[in-house]
Amino acid sequence: MSNKPVDAGNGAADEFDPTDGWGEVPEADRPLWARYMLDYCPQFLGPTIMTLIARGVVFGGTKIPEDWKETAAELHNAGFTPLHYYLLASLLSDKRRREELDEATHGHLFKKWYGNYPDFPDFRLDAEAWKPWLERIDRAESPGRALDHMLHGPFLPPLGAVFSVNGPTQVASD
Repeated sequence: MSNKPVDAGNGAADEFDPTDGWGEVPEADRPLWARYMLDYCPQFLGPTIMTLIARGVVFGGTKIPEDWKETAAELHNAGFTPLHYYLLASLLSDKRRREELDEATHGHLFKKWYGNYPDFPDFRLDAEAWKPWLERIDRAESPGRALDHMLHGPFLPPLGAVFSVNGPTQVASD
C-alpha cells in the first residue's frame, strides 16, 4: 500500500503510522469514531472545513482533526467504544435541547463545555469522569437511567411500583 497522503474529499482510508494521534484506538474502530464524531464533534471548525472533513468520513475515511483523534483515544482508554460515544452524545444532546444541562452543575463532566454554534454544538467529554456511566450500562442499567444518575446523583425517584393482589407492593428501582 502507498503511504501517499489521501485527500480529505475522496473517501479513501488514510495510511497512518502508530504516532498519528489515534493512540491505542484500534484501526478497525477509527472509521466509526470519525463518523460518530462528525455527528457529535468535539470541535466544530466552521461549515467549509466540516464539509471537507465530511466528504471523506462518510465514505469510511479517518482523516479528522487532531482534537477529535485525541478525544477518541482518551475515550477508548477509558473503556468507550464508538457506539458508547454515539449513544452518550445522543442522550446528552437530548438533555441539552430540553435545557436539562448547565455548565455550573455538569461542567465537571466535560473537558470542553458546549461551543457557541447553536445548530452545531461541539463539546469534549472528560473520559475519566464518564467511567461510572460505562460501569452502570455494563451492569445492564438503562443508558438513560445511568445518565440521570450521572447528572443528578444516586438518589433518583424510583422507576415505579408493582402492585400485587396477593402480596405487598414492590418498588421497582435501581
